[in-house]
Amino acid sequence: MTPFSLRGRLLLGSVVAIIVATFLAGVGINAISGLAVRALALSEIDEELRVLLAAVDINSSNQLFLDDTPTDPRFGIPNGGFYWQVGRNGTVELRSQSLWEQNLPWLRARPRDAGRATDMKGPNGSRLLAVERSISIPSATGDQIVDIVMALDNSELAPARWRFFYAMAPSLGVLSAALIVAVIAFLRYGLRPLNDLRAALMAVQERSARKITGQFPREVQPLVDDLNGLLASRETQLTQARARAGDLAHGLKTPLAALEATARLLSEEGMSERAAAIQTEVSRMEAQIKRTLAQTRASLAAAHTVGVMDASADLQKIISVMRRLSSERKIDFELVAPPEMWLAIDEADFADITGNLIDNARKWTAGKVKVRLSQLPELEGVELCIEDDGPGLPEDAEMAFIRRGRRLDESIAGTGFGLAIAKDLVEAYDGKLALARSSLGGLSVTVNLPARLVKDRQAALEN
Repeated sequence: MTPFSLRGRLLLGSVVAIIVATFLAGVGINAISGLAVRALALSEIDEELRVLLAAVDINSSNQLFLDDTPTDPRFGIPNGGFYWQVGRNGTVELRSQSLWEQNLPWLRARPRDAGRATDMKGPNGSRLLAVERSISIPSATGDQIVDIVMALDNSELAPARWRFFYAMAPSLGVLSAALIVAVIAFLRYGLRPLNDLRAALMAVQERSARKITGQFPREVQPLVDDLNGLLASRETQLTQARARAGDLAHGLKTPLAALEATARLLSEEGMSERAAAIQTEVSRMEAQIKRTLAQTRASLAAAHTVGVMDASADLQKIISVMRRLSSERKIDFELVAPPEMWLAIDEADFADITGNLIDNARKWTAGKVKVRLSQLPELEGVELCIEDDGPGLPEDAEMAFIRRGRRLDESIAGTGFGLAIAKDLVEAYDGKLALARSSLGGLSVTVNLPARLVKDRQAALEN
């Protein structure tokens, strides 16, 4: 996943959102658990309070007494955390042993027959959850109002509250992990159309398709339509450029033919030097037209879907032609190539590349031309190497040597455009052409073509 990728941004945002949501859920669960524990504590207080209400009474001496006492052991332990007191008119008359010599404050915030829960300060600065209830008890002097307060230390609630939270925490962790996994799966599924679009674009780049095809979501389809429109526009422009180049070449044929005829007339009239100069320039112009047409054809073929061809078989045919052209000279042509090498390249372009390079070696060789075709390691592409035992390039010559019409030796027939045309065609297919000193002593020309041009036999048969 590349830095700042769309997938990374969405995943990071989702993970942050999940973490925040999990934290808020934990806070909410903690609050809910606090309410639940408080409700359980109030239920416990209410149960003990009912026992106390049923047990309190007034004797003949007008004193409060209990027929029975609450059974919770915390009532009998000083500062035990559970407390009660009974009294009349704001005076405490009975209390639990847990209060020792201390009293709880009276509430009396609501009607005496309606108890309510509240927080209050307890023994030793503790915080208590308390409920006060008032009842009317008949006596010899008439009905009397008796107040009862029962309270539970809040510290008794905290352990239960945290136990509940700790029990829920693993579930929150599992839920968060499950959500992150779900987000990753969702991103894989949601971004799949972009991967499909990338694959479709690669198919166009590799010339196995001329436009982007497939089913895409409504949000992506406009982009696909725009890209297809761009590809169609580019194809139209290339076709028009090729047509214009063809028209130009056709339009120049007549003037060039006229110039050649003029050169012949001058030669017949004894002006051979002028005739030779005109013929030389005519040859250069024809070579330039040929190179321009080759460039245009290569650009169009590289941008279109092309078939596949067996480079090994094609090289054998070209070398066979070169042998016939060199019948007057004894030249040893050696071909080292696999039985088959299928390339997604226009056959005419491949013939122009190899034909120009092998013909150049044939012209300059002293007697040995070696052609080697091989697939590079790790499927990085294909390499074509053509070597001869001729004079080679000067020591200070570089790739700048391949310029329009430049030749090493004017005594050798040709226009000087062979290497330039081959270089233009190779670069049209995103390849590279390099010159070096040959192991045979002459010139070595190496052509590297990208891996996407290499196809297997099955792909060749399908095309």
